Amino acid sequence: MCAPTEPNATTAATTTTSSPNSTTTTAQENDKQEYYCLDVWAIPPEMYTLTNEERKKTLPTVHRHHKGPFPPNSLTTPSPITLSEEVTAIIMLLIIIGGPLLWIWSTIAALLFGSWKIRTAAVLISTILAYHPLPSSPEFSEKAMASTYTQCLYKYFSYRFVWKNDALQKVQNAEPFLAAGPPHGVLPIANLLSIPGTNVLGCMKFVGAPASIVFRTPFLRYMTLYPSIHVDRASIIKNIVENGTSTGLVPDGIAGIFKQSDHAEVVALKHRKGMARLALSTGTPIIPAYSFNNTAAFSAWWDPYGILENISRKMQASLFLYWGRFGCCPIPRRVQITMVYGEPIRVDKVEGGNPTVEQVDELHERILDGIRDCFESHKHALGLGEKELIFE
Repeated sequence: MCAPTEPNATTAATTTTSSPNSTTTTAQENDKQEYYCLDVWAIPPEMYTLTNEERKKTLPTVHRHHKGPFPPNSLTTPSPITLSEEVTAIIMLLIIIGGPLLWIWSTIAALLFGSWKIRTAAVLISTILAYHPLPSSPEFSEKAMASTYTQCLYKYFSYRFVWKNDALQKVQNAEPFLAAGPPHGVLPIANLLSIPGTNVLGCMKFVGAPASIVFRTPFLRYMTLYPSIHVDRASIIKNIVENGTSTGLVPDGIAGIFKQSDHAEVVALKHRKGMARLALSTGTPIIPAYSFNNTAAFSAWWDPYGILENISRKMQASLFLYWGRFGCCPIPRRVQITMVYGEPIRVDKVEGGNPTVEQVDELHERILDGIRDCFESHKHALGLGEKELIFE
């Protein structure tokens, strides 16, 4: 889910290098820790019918555990999937991701080359697609999150949750929080699937916060059938403070799309401090997270001059070329996507709601450290051992 974009300064990237001594110490510490993996795709269907309390008791029986880090590449086995499940997932993805492309180009063609009747029809159809009511009841959301369709998506992407020590229990017992799970990639699939995963299997109230344009983009807006709110500051504060519901963000937002690289994991977050500022003004804890393989589902191209990036930021919409499975735009590759999350970062509310620059900077560094730890602690087990995390 997309977070608000902030102006970015052009500076050198920071990397995850450290001294040999500190690396050795970290490795020794990691060997003493407990590591866990929940294969969300493998959850038996009957577990979705349990109450939250029953699921909490059952979860320890279905997740994997390892003393010290999981061995390299041990969490890279794709989930089995039947032909019908794969076709179901592809059809859903075609509707949500391919639908907007079909709508955009057909509407442009109709407006440029069609008769006045065709133009009128194109405008009318676009309006209906953008504004027709969507089911919004909690009962519908619960059914959607536990549906067979959602389980097909879990299997298509071999979706997993990974954590270490008692992070799961701390997250479940935390006050309503903000979750930061970069990178965005072409589409933040890990973050989208974390909404049903966290609600149903994490047993807590959790919503995503996509860019506002998502709510009115034909077909793409169907992603908001999972619990979602607008990404503006007022909506987030109301959701956390008044509704007591945790919120997930993709903190690099649209800017993160234009940092996607085949050679490294580049996250546009070094100078984007809005989350830290918001957390300090409300006293909201932050859950650092990392979305593994979000950037592998699609390849992308944009101009080297930053024209498309600048236009995208101003419009709060993504303008670039991308392609995925079979060389096709709307179908993401069947990569294994994992959401890794760390322990909550406790945040004290600043009196008056106006944190100082120093307070924001200090918390922002803690957020970056938490995200870095999520990446470094699990990258070898998830098959990205050669990748480097870079904050820009």
